[in-house]
Amino acid sequence: MATTPVSGSSFDYSSLNTRKTTTKTEMEEQQDRFMKLLVKQLQTQDPMNPMDNAQTTSQIAQINTVSGIEKLNQTMSQMAGMYAGTQVMQAANLIGKEILSPGNGFRFDGTTAADLRVTVPDGASNGFVTIRDEKGVEVTKLPVNTTTSGLVQVNWDGKKPDGSMAAAGNYTITASAVKDGKDIALLPTTWQIAKSVEFGSDGVSVYLTNGNKTGFGTIVQIRDAKA
Repeated sequence: MATTPVSGSSFDYSSLNTRKTTTKTEMEEQQDRFMKLLVKQLQTQDPMNPMDNAQTTSQIAQINTVSGIEKLNQTMSQMAGMYAGTQVMQAANLIGKEILSPGNGFRFDGTTAADLRVTVPDGASNGFVTIRDEKGVEVTKLPVNTTTSGLVQVNWDGKKPDGSMAAAGNYTITASAVKDGKDIALLPTTWQIAKSVEFGSDGVSVYLTNGNKTGFGTIVQIRDAKA
């Protein structure tokens, strides 16, 4: 099944249902004050020494420039809201799908090889992952290819070191390597089913069936859940 990359946003999704008010903005109030002062200034000016036209034009140009910036900000906010609405629909469609995102938990069905990933930095060596069952008991260790950096795939066929097949269930992985003569932890990335999504002030969060949650923008791939 083809997978689809997605991206996230820091938009405040909790504001989508916020009731809009019709009160004047600070910019509109400033414009009103400016026009009142300008009219008053024109009414009270000395007929023998009227206000310089260039000065008046300059003042009007300045307030129009500020007004244009305010309108541009409003337009950008509207566009952000429209984009956020699209992301809401995309995120809702994740429910029931398998997503690949940073995390150490995964489900092994007892037969299908588990597709695991770890992020390997440049210059790392002697990498390996340790797989543990729900009780925290070590099941097996697997080598990590550190000849390339980035997100590196590690497949587990479900077998233990003695050749027997591990039972179906939930498992966790930890990963480490050596860099500059020191042991370092590698960030694991696993497949989990999306259970629900949340739209909050810090963006979209996806809750997984193992109880963890991840940010919408951290999702690497999406695929149909296994039957």
